Formats: sequence, C-alpha cells, structure tokens
Amino acid sequence: MTKPGRMQEISTLMREVLGESYTHLIVKRVLVEEDLEGGKTSVTCEVDDENAGVKSVIAGKGVGMVDALLQAMLARFGEEYPSLKTIRLYSFSVRGQLDTKKGYSGADSLGEVTLEIANSEDRLFAFADLSRSVISSMARVTLMALEHFINAERAFVSLHHALQDAKARHRADLVQRFTNSMATLVKNTSYSEVISRLREDIKE
Repeated sequence: MTKPGRMQEISTLMREVLGESYTHLIVKRVLVEEDLEGGKTSVTCEVDDENAGVKSVIAGKGVGMVDALLQAMLARFGEEYPSLKTIRLYSFSVRGQLDTKKGYSGADSLGEVTLEIANSEDRLFAFADLSRSVISSMARVTLMALEHFINAERAFVSLHHALQDAKARHRADLVQRFTNSMATLVKNTSYSEVISRLREDIKE
C-alpha cells in the first residue's frame, strides 16, 4: 500500500514536472439513475479540468454507482491515457462519522468514502473523500484516483522526453536527476505498452 505521506510526495513530484499543465479534475454535478429491477446504474457527471479550462460531460453505466463511475471515466480518458486500462478496483468502503451529526437521526453525518485501486503490478493506492453526501464523495474519490494515474503517466512521458534531450546534450547531471524521477514515477503509475517501452530507458 502506498502510504498517504508517500502519495503526497509523488503528487509534488508530478506537479513539479507538469507545472501548469497538471491535470486537476473537479466534479461539478452528478446525476444518478438506478434501475432497481434491471440492476443497472446510469451516471452522468459534469467535470472540469481546472488548469486546462476544459469542461466535459461524462456518462456511463454499470451494476452500481462505483462501477458506473469508473466505466464513465475510463471511457472518457482511457484512449488518451492507456495506463488507465490496466488499473482495477481493489476495494471501496463507506464509513459514517456519527459524532459529526447535526440532526437527531444522524443521517446528516459526515461520511468517508475510501477507494483502493491496484495498478498493473498489484500495488495498492488509497484515495479518500469526506463529506455529508456519499454520492458526491464517491464521484470525487473516483476522480482523485484517475487524476493520479493520468498525471503519473503524463509526468513519466514528459520526463522521458527531458531525459532524451539531456542525453543528447551530454548532461550527466540531468540524466541522473531525470532517471531517478522516472524510477520513482514508474512505481506509481500502471504499465501500458507505452510506459513499458519508455521505462527501458531507466535501465540503460
């Protein structure tokens, strides 16, 4: 399991590499429709990429809300970021913090949604969100997970280009720096054909 402190370090590294192009996904609205007889769930989300200024409407179907959300997000981003096709849901949980209730019933208490994602090497990454709406937290935590793997892939590819440039300019200092950063990121992404091919440069 990648611990929260380590996740923060990885996030800082990705932000340093990507700068203003770092992908930051914010969910603005979620519509959920449950077909109780058919056992199907439909989800539509309005999502903003804050740094890119891009707004998207993402829709998907599944056998529950988590499945529908993941299917929607993967359909939207999977082609552009192939590593997303190699991640899988390991576990999710919802835990009510009843000591935060405002009303007598406790139904308005804060709830924490935790999502664990396994990458292609079965390394686990945990993402969590806390709010008074389980649906909102499920949507946000799913986006957190995808945001992590999208930025990890983008940062890895960006570092690969920088590494090739440093080698061409015979900058041994930069070659070592970029190689170390790529070695860190490769453990925190999920291997696609693209990532697998580029990571060979770390071994050279």
